[in-house]
Amino acid sequence: MTSIEGTVLEINFRNDENGWTVMSLDFGGELTTAVGCLPHIHEGEFVRLFGAWTEHRLYGRQFSVKSVETRLPNTAESIRMFLASGLIKGVGDALAGRIVDAFGENTFDIIENSPEMLAEVKGISKKLALSICESFLEHVGIKQLIIDLQNLGLSVKQAFRAFERYGAAAPMLIQENPYRMIDDITGIGFERADKIAGNIGIDKTSEYRIDMGIKHELHAAMNEGHTCLPRQELRRHAAKMLGVEETLIDARISALTLAEDIAQKFINNTPAVFHMAAYVTEGDVARRLFMLSRCQPRIPIPDASHAFTRYIGDAGLSEEQERAVLMALSSQVVVITGGPGTGKTTITKAIISIFEQCGITTVLCAPTGRAAKRIEQSTGREAKTIHRLLEYGAGMDEDFDNAARFIRNEDNPLEAEAVIVDEASMIDIFLMRALLRALCEGTRLIIVGDADQLPSVGPGNVLRDIIKSGAYPVSQLTRFYRQKEGGSIVENAHRVNRGENPEFYVTGDFLFIPESEPDDVIERLKKLLSEGELPKKYDILEQTQIICPVKKGILGVYNINMELRELLNPRLASRPEVQVGDTLFRTGDKVMQTKNNYEMEWFYADETQFHHKGLGVFNGDLGRILRIDNDIKEATIRFDGNRDAIYTFSELEQIEHAYAVTVHKSQGSEFPVVIMPLMAGGGRFLSRNLLYTALTRAMEKVIVIGQKSTVEYMVANNRIRGRYTTLDYEIKDFIEVLGAM
Repeated sequence: MTSIEGTVLEINFRNDENGWTVMSLDFGGELTTAVGCLPHIHEGEFVRLFGAWTEHRLYGRQFSVKSVETRLPNTAESIRMFLASGLIKGVGDALAGRIVDAFGENTFDIIENSPEMLAEVKGISKKLALSICESFLEHVGIKQLIIDLQNLGLSVKQAFRAFERYGAAAPMLIQENPYRMIDDITGIGFERADKIAGNIGIDKTSEYRIDMGIKHELHAAMNEGHTCLPRQELRRHAAKMLGVEETLIDARISALTLAEDIAQKFINNTPAVFHMAAYVTEGDVARRLFMLSRCQPRIPIPDASHAFTRYIGDAGLSEEQERAVLMALSSQVVVITGGPGTGKTTITKAIISIFEQCGITTVLCAPTGRAAKRIEQSTGREAKTIHRLLEYGAGMDEDFDNAARFIRNEDNPLEAEAVIVDEASMIDIFLMRALLRALCEGTRLIIVGDADQLPSVGPGNVLRDIIKSGAYPVSQLTRFYRQKEGGSIVENAHRVNRGENPEFYVTGDFLFIPESEPDDVIERLKKLLSEGELPKKYDILEQTQIICPVKKGILGVYNINMELRELLNPRLASRPEVQVGDTLFRTGDKVMQTKNNYEMEWFYADETQFHHKGLGVFNGDLGRILRIDNDIKEATIRFDGNRDAIYTFSELEQIEHAYAVTVHKSQGSEFPVVIMPLMAGGGRFLSRNLLYTALTRAMEKVIVIGQKSTVEYMVANNRIRGRYTTLDYEIKDFIEVLGAM
């Protein structure tokens, strides 16, 4: 790590909420820019900065700071700058000059040890003199505390978060138990806490360390989509990570299980170990599905066939589609699954129509805003995200097990007699539990989705597990109907799903453009978006989406976003900008929310809307930056074309550019045009179901740029990375035990 030192000349910018600072310093007589989380640094201080030189594409060479050492100024001019920086309450530029004129290089000694002498300076009362002393000592104390925390191994940002959480006792509390930071401080994971524990001499075989390591592995498994791990696999991974014998891990797994900190269950004669939240949730989902399926409907349909004939008649449905509708009319819990073009929307519209005419109040929902909007447009009925439907409560942190935070639950259930949930492949186990908790006894549940798409980002494999259990009626749609627009897309998506190579065309709605080098793919992509037919027919930013298998590399999301932003939204004086961490945001940027923010308030830009405002912006929501106001440090982002949310600059840490997105992030959305840059090198990410999911995001046109061999490799690679989940077993267990009662 490189270090530089010098006197801070000017604080050019500081985000008061997260401490991000851009400052100028005198580094050996050269004016140098340094950036980083430096909320405690002020003009006039002498600093030693540790980090690395970087080259910013707009601002040039600058020093990126990871940690810092400081000392108080020791020259008259630097002391004056320090006092005038605004740090000391009641001292401005003029008063700072008079203080330094009176006491020179002894100023700090006077302030700390003889503050009464400050009253000799014109404009300083005895009361102000004492206030100056208190403010100075407070600053020095905080600065020393931050240095002490840095010495323990925390970054500057983490040190300030620790100070905010624990106060002056932070160093002592962390030395007693560094692992407490995992739950208390954002950005502190097991690895950082464990490193600090090692630095202060905690034995690597301590039971507490091993317990935290086991819990960390289970938590990490949930981040990968699992709800449990085979005990043998957990033992092996934890032992390797912690650097201890597997026998120690085994003993602590047993102890944690007995203490009910984690859970175990035999699945197919194999012991599986669960994070307790996942264990409770999978069991609860299975129980609630069972109870829901055994209830009498709140409004029965005595004769499903008669209702179908009476209210739909000859609606042009196929035999397969008709069976799906009849199944939904005669079952409490039913699954309708199939690929693109198989009529899921047609079936949904028919079900809604019959329910309405039978007096059955029906609500539509989907996991994401874009998915809800799509089903709303296709059915002509209002649809909501599941979070909006269940009225997620504000004032609570995000966590895996968030079901208890919804206002709608068993004590305040939904009034609807039927709930239709679309894009069900995206629902994780915790969101499914929250939905089921909000359903009254006798409510009908129709689950619609494509089981062949990628599973949810969160833990669980809900749709597949429900189907796999064989416990509930499933309508598997196999016949697809060629569409006038996007017909080749649907055909090719089904080809891919069957393990057949797609048919490429040089014109039409499924195009392949051959390129053999990543840089050539980038150049072709730029040309495609700026010249020719595409920009003439489509709004490039609103109707075209680049979808990538990976985030990193030349053809990864990060690099393509940088390349395309300068093409599609170049820097202009009329487009204000803001730097947040390492990311530069610009008015007009296409962006995506990267985490669930349940407290973010939004309002409809179109005031003719029935609901004028709402709460919650969620992971995967796409939008455009409308305004950046550097005076009040706020940015306005418009999501889904009509929902405006106002972000403080610090909240922009939740946002990333979205000219290109990963396949996972595109789930639940549909775009007129999808462009996929594909080259070898994506490893396990280049799989059949990933390609299939990407293709099914396109409505009118797919363009693949790159190597045909990569497409063929993805089709052949059907090694879907499995998830350890047990919902199907839990469902079978409940039916076996309770069904016999």
